[in-house]
Amino acid sequence: MKRTTKQPIQESENLSPKATKAEAPPCEDAAGKDEPQGTGADLGLCVSDILEALPFYAMLVDEQHHILEANSAVRGQLGLDPEAIVGKYCPTVVHGLDQPWHACPLEEAAETGQAVEREAFDQESGRWVSSGIYPTGRLTQDGSGIYFHTISDITDRQQAEEQLKASREQLRELSRYLESVREEERTKMARDIHDELGQTLTALKIDLSWLTRRLPHEQELLLKKTESMYELVDGAIQTVKRISTELRPGALDDLGLADAIEWQTQEFGKRTDIKSKFSASPEGIVLDRDRSTAVFRICQEALTNIVRHAKATRVSVSLRKGPGRVSLRISDNGKGIEESQILDPRAFGLIGMCERARFWGGEVKISGAPGKGTLVALSIPLARREDLNAENTDCR
Repeated sequence: MKRTTKQPIQESENLSPKATKAEAPPCEDAAGKDEPQGTGADLGLCVSDILEALPFYAMLVDEQHHILEANSAVRGQLGLDPEAIVGKYCPTVVHGLDQPWHACPLEEAAETGQAVEREAFDQESGRWVSSGIYPTGRLTQDGSGIYFHTISDITDRQQAEEQLKASREQLRELSRYLESVREEERTKMARDIHDELGQTLTALKIDLSWLTRRLPHEQELLLKKTESMYELVDGAIQTVKRISTELRPGALDDLGLADAIEWQTQEFGKRTDIKSKFSASPEGIVLDRDRSTAVFRICQEALTNIVRHAKATRVSVSLRKGPGRVSLRISDNGKGIEESQILDPRAFGLIGMCERARFWGGEVKISGAPGKGTLVALSIPLARREDLNAENTDCR
């Protein structure tokens, strides 16, 4: 429906016939009726009764934005008498404009015949406004459509939402900071364990070997004891290597993300006897340190969940680097995760995976079907952190 914009009408006596007040249905005294109320009987309500019952200001308007009727709430919110604005141009009365407000839903409602609601910032008042237009299906005497128009101030709600959003972002930044501190501590601990304890155990192993070679052959008891000590020290050295690597895999810093995840997948298969397969495209994917850490920890958590919950016999891990994004997919043939488990607010491992991805503007999608396994799909952009809008990402 094509329409031209009307200029504001300053005086009600200059209104065109289209701005005439809508005829309200006659009001009857409901108390005088014999029929019980609320059972299909005529409640005796008229349009003005309904308008007056609303706590926010509401109007009846025609297609040309002229006010046909208004409730008394306009007196408290606009400082105007309802009768004084009948016939006036609504954008002028409400927003001080001589043309339709930029977020006015009237024209869309007139074209579609459907109710339209919008929220927008009103420059004139400096407030956030919720504006709704609802077709009544009625016409004025000259055939112009009549629409129920509600306007409410939502500034307090909007400010509360902005504060909540800011608070969430602060919590994410704090979580990220604490995570980075923990990674630094892990790295330092892994280095200290490897360098200090590892070197001490290696020196002890060398001394035991030296002692064993110098014991007389007839000292069988001592030889067996030193051999047992040698095996214990050798086992302790392997334990130190494992703990150090689990704290911070050297491959992640020295060789890159792809090699680190491949090592993690192989170790997972060795420890659990679950057939594990890894693929990367292209090979040797290397990202910046912090982003690599995030992807690696998400993979680590996903594999841990498979051991704890999936009862799987096969696992597939694939890493892909495409234009502007890196993706990781981890699938198993286990019992399959349920929707309730994905949405469980106590599933802190899944929440942690999602938060790691969200910080980098990425997303984690988790899906599963009973008896058909689970898929964890991670996608993270390669753009700079400051160029990302992490608030718009999805999770779980």
